[in-house]
Amino acid sequence: MKKNFKSIFKYILLAPLLMAFQCDDEEVSNIEYNAYNLKITPQKTFSLNDTIWVQGRVSAKAFDTAINDSIFNNNIEGNQFSIYKFITPEEHSNAKDAIDSFELVYKRGSYFFIENCQNAELTALPVLENNNSFYSFKLGLKPKQKGDFIISGLEGKIQNTERNLEIARKYPLVRHPDQIGFLRCDAVSWLFLEDSTREFLFTVE
Repeated sequence: MKKNFKSIFKYILLAPLLMAFQCDDEEVSNIEYNAYNLKITPQKTFSLNDTIWVQGRVSAKAFDTAINDSIFNNNIEGNQFSIYKFITPEEHSNAKDAIDSFELVYKRGSYFFIENCQNAELTALPVLENNNSFYSFKLGLKPKQKGDFIISGLEGKIQNTERNLEIARKYPLVRHPDQIGFLRCDAVSWLFLEDSTREFLFTVE
């Protein structure tokens, strides 16, 4: 009986916490967030004197289904993406992390890198615009070397009508046909070109 009493008492103590967590989950699930609109300088070929601009913009409003109305979005998320350079195809990879191939020009927003692979991925944190209607970021990539490059993993809707995916076909992987093999800090992942929706390719001459 004592053991049962202890179990019941423990449940009574934990019940408010469990209910609080449940409420938090329900509250989060009520919010529908907007996707970023993304723009990249619309060219296929750049020179070493050019700057490739990556811009993201998202509404400062979110939709609360519980009240069926828009609310201000205080929980804005950053946009994570990677930069790679195409390399002579190896057995499993044809692109390698290459943030260090560019001078980064911080025009709007703030940025940080993941600790375990700083040359592959960065996160852009947007700032609220003066009219409080949108969050936005703007990052410039000034090339330091020539080659073919890919910006990969942008979260949102890329507005560019041309994303130059045909560049990747110059670097075929025999063991992974029609795929890009990303070599990122000694680990490789693959992406089918036909499944690409978050990538932009370009050449620096």
